[in-house]
Amino acid sequence: MNIRQLEAFKAIMELGSFTRAAERLGLSQPAVSKLIFLLERRCGFALFHRQKNGVIPTAEGQMLHSEVKRVFLGVDSVSARARAIRDFDYGEVNVVCYPSLASRVLPPILGGFLKSRPGLRIEMSSRNSWLLVETMATQGLDVGFGMFAPDRPGVRFDKLCSMRAVCVLPPDHPLAAREIIHAGDLHNARFVGMVDEDRAQLQIDQVFAESASERNIVIKVQLTEACCSFVSSGVGVSIVDPLSTEGFGRDQLIVRPFRPVVDFNIWVLTPSFRQPSLATQALIDHVRLQLAAKLAEMARSIGDEP
Repeated sequence: MNIRQLEAFKAIMELGSFTRAAERLGLSQPAVSKLIFLLERRCGFALFHRQKNGVIPTAEGQMLHSEVKRVFLGVDSVSARARAIRDFDYGEVNVVCYPSLASRVLPPILGGFLKSRPGLRIEMSSRNSWLLVETMATQGLDVGFGMFAPDRPGVRFDKLCSMRAVCVLPPDHPLAAREIIHAGDLHNARFVGMVDEDRAQLQIDQVFAESASERNIVIKVQLTEACCSFVSSGVGVSIVDPLSTEGFGRDQLIVRPFRPVVDFNIWVLTPSFRQPSLATQALIDHVRLQLAAKLAEMARSIGDEP
């Protein structure tokens, strides 16, 4: 027996007529009759008593109908699950990203993504730049967001967006009144730097080397978010990506455009041996759109639009 025969049987049981069942199924009445004939032959017993004004199910047909209803409940469940998968409302997406993105920026973005998808679950972890890449390569997660794109087998890198580095200063710093901070302005300034393993820090170091400006690096930290916290405590100034300043008020941190321009990239990391699921791709597209809007808003707020 096949699903088409069972559909015909179920329709006749519900409508009491071969003709009406044929109309529901978009078939001719002889085609429905043939489906029932084949089903009866396979079952080995009659399913209906034919009468002039319709059909009446046999006792065996009524018993079979109970089982067929359970079958179609299962089919309906499969159909509902397929719709949920199609609409990105089922399953789990495993995400890994760098810390400041994970703690301050992504929560409202992913919260908005999940709001209309109650059946979807996200598992998110954070890693620094190089460990993030290794995690993607060795643990087979669905997607990562990082600022480092080395040539690593097993990982595909696609540029998500770019952002300009900014200078962050304590509110009472003498340079806070300036609209733009140049590398030369920070000569001998007390500076909060990043540890040497941070790839973005290499770009900052190169800029200061080319400008012949010496910084007085008083502390090095591992996270740009920690940079901002030390700056807001008055330890010194720093150069960070703008997203790391999220959550700090103007009474805590002054953010200014920095020159020369230093561009940081955020990369989407996905496993190179398989394509992203529909839900994962929808999440990437959502993050791309929301981050672009967020960065444009932050650039406008400090007068650093391209």
